[in-house]
Amino acid sequence: MQVISVSLLLLIFVLFVFLMNVCYDDFVSIIRRSIFMELKQLESFVAVIKYGSFTKAAHVLYMSQPSISTHIRALEKRLDTPLIIRTTKQIRITPRGRELYDMATAMLKLRDDLFSKWQHEDSHEIIISASTIPSIYLLPQILRGFRKIYPDIPFTITQDVSGNVITSLLKGQTQVGFTGMKIDEDSLEFLPVAFDKMVVITPNTPAFRAWRSRENAAVQIISKCPLILRDKGSGSKSHIDTIFEKLRLTPENLHITARLNEPEGIKNLVINQVGVSVISEAAVTAAVKDGTLLKFELPKELALRRLYMIYLKHGTQSSHVKQFIHYVKSLAWEKKDQ
Repeated sequence: MQVISVSLLLLIFVLFVFLMNVCYDDFVSIIRRSIFMELKQLESFVAVIKYGSFTKAAHVLYMSQPSISTHIRALEKRLDTPLIIRTTKQIRITPRGRELYDMATAMLKLRDDLFSKWQHEDSHEIIISASTIPSIYLLPQILRGFRKIYPDIPFTITQDVSGNVITSLLKGQTQVGFTGMKIDEDSLEFLPVAFDKMVVITPNTPAFRAWRSRENAAVQIISKCPLILRDKGSGSKSHIDTIFEKLRLTPENLHITARLNEPEGIKNLVINQVGVSVISEAAVTAAVKDGTLLKFELPKELALRRLYMIYLKHGTQSSHVKQFIHYVKSLAWEKKDQ
């Protein structure tokens, strides 16, 4: 009896393996088609709610209107609840439809972020996002040296404020970032690669030229004159806020007349005597040299900030990205030793 049982078990196992070998591809195909169809149905539903129309949803998704309607009916049948109330003039979403819309929007975003991450990982190019000062004054020097060693590796580079650069890394939309600020985030590696010096700039007028002989002129200027500053998310703004905090200057006792995130725009406003600013010295070197602007030095302990290369500590990186990170690390090490 025991021999028969073992034989029966062996026979069942062999049949199972045989059926799996024969049917595995078909089984996987069915599962994939099912998941794909459900996502398409959710896409159709989200589009109808987002654009308020079956016709507009069909146009955006490059589908026919009957197909959109079929997807919505299939969802309602599967969930056994109405999701949309249709009238001749408009569509209205039901309470459960609203719950599904919120969930579906989040699901589709997760799918898109994942596909984007995989695409970047499989790509031979290096995806870099950098804040304003590193992208203009630091990154070109790094890329020039790197391309002498690896001339065939392409790059895609986007410029944004430091906060958005960090967010794009966390979402897997960027492989390497360069910023002027550091946050407390365990999943990211912040490697100091350079120093940036902040200075006070003013129009080149007789009144401001007279300030050159005054002691601690930079601090007096920012405490007494209209200020043009960087906006939220900027690494420069974060450092300037630290400067103000150390000088015990608050927004209440400062005259902030404008905020924007373009150094060129800030320089033009200062040149046109709208106000003064605290800005990276690298951004105003030429304007100071040709006499368009005046520069006033801040105390060294206030003026210097670090610029960072950022990447995921435990992310899957292509060989090209690893080569780039290793190259920048070698530059940072050389500067540290000097």
